[in-house]
Amino acid sequence: MRNTCAAAVFLGVALAALPAGAQVREVTLDEAVRSGLDHSPELRMGLPDIEKAKDDRLSAGLGMGPRLSLDAGIQYWDKATKVQFIDAGAMQLTQEQIDLISGLMGEGFVGLLASLGEPMEVQKQVTGAVNLQVVQPITPLYSLASLYRMQGAALEAARLDQLARQDQVKFRIADTFFKLKSALQMTEVTQKAVEQVQAHLKTAKSFNEAGLVGRDDVLRAETMLAKVQDQHNQVLSGVALARAALAIQMGLPPSTMLVPAGDYPDPPPEPSLSEEKAVERALNERPEVDSIEQRGRMAEAGWHASIGALIPTIAGVFRYSHFEGSKFQREDSCFVGAQLQWNFWDLGRDILKMKSVGHDRDKARAALAGIRDQILLDVKKSWLDLKTARSSLESNRAAITSAEENLRVVSRKYEASTATSVEVLDAQSALTQARAGYSVALFGYYTAYANLQRATAGGF
Repeated sequence: MRNTCAAAVFLGVALAALPAGAQVREVTLDEAVRSGLDHSPELRMGLPDIEKAKDDRLSAGLGMGPRLSLDAGIQYWDKATKVQFIDAGAMQLTQEQIDLISGLMGEGFVGLLASLGEPMEVQKQVTGAVNLQVVQPITPLYSLASLYRMQGAALEAARLDQLARQDQVKFRIADTFFKLKSALQMTEVTQKAVEQVQAHLKTAKSFNEAGLVGRDDVLRAETMLAKVQDQHNQVLSGVALARAALAIQMGLPPSTMLVPAGDYPDPPPEPSLSEEKAVERALNERPEVDSIEQRGRMAEAGWHASIGALIPTIAGVFRYSHFEGSKFQREDSCFVGAQLQWNFWDLGRDILKMKSVGHDRDKARAALAGIRDQILLDVKKSWLDLKTARSSLESNRAAITSAEENLRVVSRKYEASTATSVEVLDAQSALTQARAGYSVALFGYYTAYANLQRATAGGF
């Protein structure tokens, strides 16, 4: 019942802080986060990195398959190529010799000899060729498989980096959401302060007219009223700024009149995990840890790929050729074989490259230890911030109780002419400060709670 009443009062204050005629849109934290994640330019910028990593991995996978190449060409020569095999003019045969050859070889052979005396076309004026070759790497498969694993780790790292960015975006939206709630509640505090000073000013004026107090009491009250009205206006400016910031993060026009909604108990709940469990969960769940581990796998796979560069390249080859337009070349031919290549000149460079990649592997291992230390410190700070916020809540709650009682006593004394206007105004100022401090502490606690959720990857 208490939370329902508090929510109703808060909604009333929020509506009062809106410009006249404004269209109100209530939004919960979950709704704000969903819209913010869909709109975030930072997250949209991360999506091409993931798609690029996918394409790189697919490219590395295809690299392990056979290389298929096709080349074709057509040639138009200045003229066809003709060859004369026998000089007919230099060859003089008697009829007796011709009859002898005919008897031995047959009449056809004599005709063949006669045809050889004429120019014969051995290559046409237009020729063409088609060559199909398939090369399957064999020894490079070690390096290629390592590159595929490296690109797979790069893809996982890109995905994990995107998850880490999502956690950051969620927290920034939650921070703005609670700043808006705090600013709206501050308008209630400053409005009450204005009303209290106005009431005191009215009393001081009536006492002054009755001759009970001097004109200086009225002047002090008027000065204080101007001061608290200025504070109220500053709070309204803070509300407008926080509202515009939340709207922009959600992808809405800055002029959208958002009112944060949701049940946020006062006092807020305690965290369900101990500090030790929070640290343990963060180390197990934070995407940054897995991202660094994937980068370590990338460095390891890159090192293995560099080792493969030291191995001689052996590949299987199949080639099929088709040629048109020549009598000295078969129209169709094919072969199956193997190729060996080993570039000794680059061997030293490849060894140094392998050593260089090994340093990257060592660096990745050190980075993993470093990120764990950073996460531990992050969780520790978030936990201490939450404890400090709860302690601040308790102290400000006690300060409100004390300030309210002090104001009541001083006001009675002023009415009885046993206290000064300065004491009343000081008491009112102390109460306003205590209420403002409590408002800041309350939603500061929820902000710290959201930050602890981020630090533990949503573990609470």
